[in-house]
Amino acid sequence: MPEQTEKLLHFTEEVVRNAAQQSEQMKKELEEQRAAALAEAKIEAKDAARSYYDKEAARIRAESGREVSRHLMDSKRQIYLRRKEITQEVFEQVCERIRTFTGTPDYYDHMVQMLRRAMEQLPGAQEVTVQLRGEDMSFAPKLSAALAPVKVECQEGSFSLGGFILQCSQLGLRVDCSFDNRLDELAGHFAESFGLSLSDDLDEM
Repeated sequence: MPEQTEKLLHFTEEVVRNAAQQSEQMKKELEEQRAAALAEAKIEAKDAARSYYDKEAARIRAESGREVSRHLMDSKRQIYLRRKEITQEVFEQVCERIRTFTGTPDYYDHMVQMLRRAMEQLPGAQEVTVQLRGEDMSFAPKLSAALAPVKVECQEGSFSLGGFILQCSQLGLRVDCSFDNRLDELAGHFAESFGLSLSDDLDEM
């Protein structure tokens, strides 16, 4: 894999690692806040129970519980919004790195290498279709020549970041090597490792 691509992947992994660490720190702070809030609420409820009848004490405890829940919900919502901001920042940086890479001479060489590796997944293919983004259609003649004697038809695809989609109707196979697809896969991995859902927290309410 070319040096630029390795740097891109290393950068992405580093950002994901840092973001995950921030997430863990925010979770730890939230747990500390929750423990402190619950402890305070229990003390207040206990003092109130000494001064009021059981019914009034129950009402106060219920009200305290609702206040704690509102406080926890607000804190979790803030963390969730910050996680979304971090995610947006990460992917904006990744996209910028991709745009920089696709503007270098190394990009074409990388495309040829990826295309030849992708052809290994289509054994026996005699005719293939290669979808490229609009900006890369100028590569079509050279990429077609690189796959000779396989007959190659190049078409403009609907993706925008770079790479290609290789298709063989003869074999009924399709290999998606677009950077857009790779970024989508990365987004799924990022969401899984970074925990972008509040569902677990809300279940505790």
